[in-house]
Amino acid sequence: MKRIIITTVLAAVYAGAYAQPGSGYARRAIEKKYENEHAADKQKGMDWLNNAMNGKTEEEYKFPMSLRMHITTYKDGEVRDENDIDYYLNGNEKYFAARMDDKNNKRKRSVMFMIYDYDNNSTVMIDENEKTYMAMNINAFMSAEAQANRGKQTTEGKYKNDCKKTGKTKTIEGYTCEEYVCTDEDRNRRSEIWIAGKLPIDISQSFMRSPYAYMGTNKMAGMMMEGSFYKNDQIESKMQITNLNQQANLNIVMSNYRQGMGR
Repeated sequence: MKRIIITTVLAAVYAGAYAQPGSGYARRAIEKKYENEHAADKQKGMDWLNNAMNGKTEEEYKFPMSLRMHITTYKDGEVRDENDIDYYLNGNEKYFAARMDDKNNKRKRSVMFMIYDYDNNSTVMIDENEKTYMAMNINAFMSAEAQANRGKQTTEGKYKNDCKKTGKTKTIEGYTCEEYVCTDEDRNRRSEIWIAGKLPIDISQSFMRSPYAYMGTNKMAGMMMEGSFYKNDQIESKMQITNLNQQANLNIVMSNYRQGMGR
């Protein structure tokens, strides 16, 4: 269940390990990895790199809805880190996005916009300061077998949680939510989550391959608005939706950006 928080960003989607904020970070990380692994066959490595860096995109991405997720992580019961992530959604499309702020860039703060495009199997990284983008081909990171089985797999079986409704309700961002407690005895984990069952938009299409898809496997129809996650009865992380904007109406037109990010 912790993955529901820490990998939704995206990360939750195949290339997350390389999709870090900061101009040129992703490309440099991949280049270094494949320079090492293909030292004896540089041409093969360059062919792979070019394939990985040439993901397909839509001409335009439309996001009528946005939400802000506040995430708190803990270590030994003490707060370790707190972050806000803005997600952008379109319930009719197989993509979603997140906006991240590169606070570690001391020279110039880099605002990174990440689009997860399931139809094109791409992760699109946009640097809004530089007006550049890089589209990563997710297939380059997957075996032929994994590609063939894509879409046939579900989240069923990944999580062995026994989830039960407690009967408690509360209002979060104007929506009535019901509490569920999920336990995974094999991993000594417990999750206390609040689900809003009546939202005016269905986000299951947007989040079809993200950890949010997990909600459907335990008959918890709706959207997780808040959650606390424990291991060995000690808090590990919390999340809460702190803003839900149904009129975000953000459009990303790819022709407004040039392909290629700084090295």
